[in-house]
Amino acid sequence: MRPPVPVRCPAPVPSTAPPGPEATGLEPLLARLADPAPVEAAETFPVGMLRPDGRVDLCKQALGVAGALRVLPLAVRSPHARHLLLGTNSVGDTGAAALADALSAEHPGEVPGAPSPDRAAGGHRLETLYLGCNHISAEGAGRLAGWLAHDTTVRALWLKRNPLGDAGVTAVAAMLRRNTSIRTLDLVNTGLTPHGLRALLEALLDRPVPVERLFLSGNGLGPDAAGLLAALARDAGVRELYLAANHLGDAGARALAAAARADRPLSLGLGGNGVGPAGARALAAALDGVELLDLGRPPSERALGAPPNAIGDDGVAALAAALPGSALRRLELRHAGFTARGAVALVDALLPACADEGPGLHFHPALPAASVRLEYLGLGPGIPRQLKQEVRALLHPAGPAHPDLLAINSVYR
Repeated sequence: MRPPVPVRCPAPVPSTAPPGPEATGLEPLLARLADPAPVEAAETFPVGMLRPDGRVDLCKQALGVAGALRVLPLAVRSPHARHLLLGTNSVGDTGAAALADALSAEHPGEVPGAPSPDRAAGGHRLETLYLGCNHISAEGAGRLAGWLAHDTTVRALWLKRNPLGDAGVTAVAAMLRRNTSIRTLDLVNTGLTPHGLRALLEALLDRPVPVERLFLSGNGLGPDAAGLLAALARDAGVRELYLAANHLGDAGARALAAAARADRPLSLGLGGNGVGPAGARALAAALDGVELLDLGRPPSERALGAPPNAIGDDGVAALAAALPGSALRRLELRHAGFTARGAVALVDALLPACADEGPGLHFHPALPAASVRLEYLGLGPGIPRQLKQEVRALLHPAGPAHPDLLAINSVYR
């Protein structure tokens, strides 16, 4: 059995207001949060920023516990706050508990976690809670989960790089049995093991509304977890599974490929998982049920000791052959261990009408094949620039990112 993967946070970034016991520099932001005048353009303060779309961006602002205790009550009540971004602020379990308390304070007389029939009409407006890299443990996760169990407003909960462990994940899983509004859940590099993964799966199997996207990267999950991961997609209705920087290998790729369905295409993030040609061939055979496939190298691959993918030209050729008529819209292959020969096979798949000219660099000013839906193809270093230019000219226009992903864009990270 592999040793637990350490939860790694980036080094603190200097704040525009230095940390201190009084969390100095917050006053202008706090005053603006209470001011009902509309936010019509981005507003920057000595600490933090407000955006017209409701982002309260406080990532990497060195708030600490003192700053969190000051800002959370006002942020929760503010008419401007839809997306609360608190990443990398060392708020800890005390900060997580303070957030739960601030949410419960919106309903005087309620016990945190108790049902409230008028929550949607008279409660907070927060749709996104981004709490990544804050030293939150199972205790803090449990306090927050106790409140969220009956919440109907929060849509996305981001807990990456917090040392939740299986106990914290189990608390989140128990919350999801009752909560039906959260559709995006991030548990990247939280110390999750197959034990916690099973608790999560069992909760989602009981949930009447699926979690749409689940981020489980960087937890050291191996082939023994592949069946549980496949069940999340096949049986629990998860449409997007992001699993980069794990250890799933070809066996994991095969299990996930077997869970793909043409009527509910999956998004699969498998960068940095030791996937080889055999795994790539299994995924290629399932492309009618996959709309996003990431086999590239994630930034955390080396830091977390995850094995690189090396699908080779044969693996790329299998993917290329399966492209026509598939559901695939995005394919990430940067640093996936192949050469220009494999990239040429992809171009030939994008231009099947030119196949009679043989493999090679054709550079035709033609539209992409109607049967290929690709909007993005990442090829990475070692591939001729001309070939990349040809590929870009053949791609369909990319659709917009999901609102839950746009909501966590921060100017500070």
